[in-house]
Amino acid sequence: MKKWILALSAPLALSAQPLWAQDEDSATEDAEVMAAMMQAFAVEPLSAEEEARLPLAQQVIDKMMPEGSMQKVIDSTFGGMLGPFMDLAAQAGPSLADTIGYDESELEVTDEQVKEIASIIDPNWQERQRREMAFVKDAMGEVMAAMEPAMRKGMSEAYAVAFTATELNDLNAFFATPSGSTFAAKSFELANDPRIMSAAMSSMPVMMEQFATMEEKMKAAMADLPERRTYSALSAQEKARLQELTGLSEEDLVFGMEVAVETAAQDTPF
Repeated sequence: MKKWILALSAPLALSAQPLWAQDEDSATEDAEVMAAMMQAFAVEPLSAEEEARLPLAQQVIDKMMPEGSMQKVIDSTFGGMLGPFMDLAAQAGPSLADTIGYDESELEVTDEQVKEIASIIDPNWQERQRREMAFVKDAMGEVMAAMEPAMRKGMSEAYAVAFTATELNDLNAFFATPSGSTFAAKSFELANDPRIMSAAMSSMPVMMEQFATMEEKMKAAMADLPERRTYSALSAQEKARLQELTGLSEEDLVFGMEVAVETAAQDTPF
């Protein structure tokens, strides 16, 4: 349960941490990561023609993404796509690791015994779990609302690039009609419609069949590459350089490289 909550709230982690709570190294590292991300997603400035189309594009996006649209997406996401997952998380019961520090797989206990243990240590675990879920939804809504102006700006620029002035005028004319107005207001939300999510879920067996063949295809793609070198295959100079670079002893390097090989064999992408 806790891991599920953390996965959903991961985008909140940086913004939720007050600056005064970060040490100087952490703040510097966060700033560097943020700068790298901004650089990775940098785009070319609009051309003069695209700038000229931007007001038309903004009119289109204002109709497609009126104020509060991001909150509606969150509501439909939690009510549609994530709703069943939240129900499953609630039915799964408490996490033993959260209460006594041991995972269920480490102890021979039933689900009922896990709940009893949790009730002894935290009689309010069910209410706490319910509030955690509610908090994540509300917090994500706040984050999405804060992102909305930037999203609207980005979409406006994208439309100014993708469409001609004639096309944008046509879209605005269509959106001025009753049907067009309804389409514009609902188009942004419909991406998370439960029916679309259900259709995507129905494709899971096909997806799993595809993934089942991926591992063999990956092996075939790597077949002509030599295996990773073991410590014993390194020259004396290479061994010495590794120890110098890492500060590890020969024994630690031998052990670490063996673990790395085993981990690489297990942690395939598919």
